[in-house]
Amino acid sequence: MENSIILIIIAILIVLSIWFLIVKYFLYPLFFKPKIRKYEIIEFLNENECSFVEYKNLNRKERERNIFKQSNVLTFDSFVSGKSEYKIIGFSQSENRHKIYWARLQSWFPPFGKRLLIFIEEKDSELLNELQKEYNQEIIKVTDKCPACNSRILTNETECKNCGLNLVAK
Repeated sequence: MENSIILIIIAILIVLSIWFLIVKYFLYPLFFKPKIRKYEIIEFLNENECSFVEYKNLNRKERERNIFKQSNVLTFDSFVSGKSEYKIIGFSQSENRHKIYWARLQSWFPPFGKRLLIFIEEKDSELLNELQKEYNQEIIKVTDKCPACNSRILTNETECKNCGLNLVAK
């Protein structure tokens, strides 16, 4: 009788462990992975006097760099939280160059429920030079005339009514 109770308890623990691992490493990343909010990125970039260009999840090569110096040791935090890492591209008008920021978002499951967002600026000059080549564009400040056809535009227009040129007015 005692052996059967112990076997039932062990079987229940095994099933619960398997269920936890399926939820943690399959369902949660697929459906509930913490997502960075665009306003958080824009707020951070504004503090650093940059304008938003884009953000994306890290690719495999970028994850292998281990930018956040994270160990692969299992901890209590790794069981009760999920994390996402992003690459954020901004443009500094004062320095007239693009910048890369790495963002790590860690979100704890309920009942812990807190969010931790960490940003790191990229300092590797080789990587930043590649970025400049990739995003190298002539930036034209549009004030009151279309740069293509010289027709008058308003400051809040995003497209020239005369020639259809897409623009961002400031």
